[in-house]
Amino acid sequence: MNAKHVLSLAFLSLSLLWGSTLSADPLPGALPPGTIPQPNLPPGVNEALANQNGQSKQVVEEEAPPVLIDGRRADELSEDELLGFLQGKVRTIHQGDGQVEMLRLAPGYPLVLEFSDPVSGWELGDGKLISVKRAYQSLILRTTEESGDTSLIVFFGGGKTRPYHVFVEQSFAKAQTLVRVSPFAKRDGSLQKASWSGGAQPGQYADVAEVARVVENYELLMREGSITPRDIQRLILFHHSQLTGFDYYYLYRFASGPLAITFAWRNPFPYPVRLDESTLRVAIGQSRFIPDFVSLNKDMLPPKAATSGFLILFDPPFAPEQPFTLVWKPK
Repeated sequence: MNAKHVLSLAFLSLSLLWGSTLSADPLPGALPPGTIPQPNLPPGVNEALANQNGQSKQVVEEEAPPVLIDGRRADELSEDELLGFLQGKVRTIHQGDGQVEMLRLAPGYPLVLEFSDPVSGWELGDGKLISVKRAYQSLILRTTEESGDTSLIVFFGGGKTRPYHVFVEQSFAKAQTLVRVSPFAKRDGSLQKASWSGGAQPGQYADVAEVARVVENYELLMREGSITPRDIQRLILFHHSQLTGFDYYYLYRFASGPLAITFAWRNPFPYPVRLDESTLRVAIGQSRFIPDFVSLNKDMLPPKAATSGFLILFDPPFAPEQPFTLVWKPK
């Protein structure tokens, strides 16, 4: 065997040795045969792109989560439903001296506080979170932060104050647009007439008849398209008051102003009672309001018997979202 053959055998042996080494333990960074090279990606991305068979997956873009309004996508709402949602951002509340209310606003959406009483001044907790500007009898609130909360105290003549706690929401879904605050209660008592002072007035009975028609036929009128959520909203209450004995069913909010509440009451006494519609009151905090109209199915109730009915407030000085109770005025 000459030197040429020895050199050839040595080269063949070395080639076989290299081949066995590469097939048993690839060099760092080497790819298995048939694998498509991937671009340099951040750590962990390559693993996410490979499935159990070692095949590559495509990167897909996910859509942003939809904006939900009462559990439904905003783009699924009709124009009337969307307008009804926006109209719900306008509230009228009754707020007494020292009574705290909560306000919610979102970046890019101003909130207007409109008062019936002259504003003397205000004090803001965090001026970096919320800005306040006066416009006539209103205060305009704005924020540029995505979250946070602070306090706002508004001062009025006679040493009266209205405190607020302001929350910044991430979206407009929970925010408010306009909050109208009714005047302070008079010094001569907390009892207030919600609107008309009683008795026959032009158009009063026609308004009562229209509200009663909607309350009695709401679902039918909605199916027929005679009314829309923008015109009239029905809010579900369905709870029982252990303190007053009332069952609350629905609250009807009319865009034109009136508010109606359907209810039931059961006689808890061991003797018959005679009910008088004129003694029913709507209680908000320490204030009592006289409904403009009350209708009862029965006015004579034996023990444990119940009656149902509804009441109307033509110009309610409080927001439907405010907690309220129905009470009978003692005779």
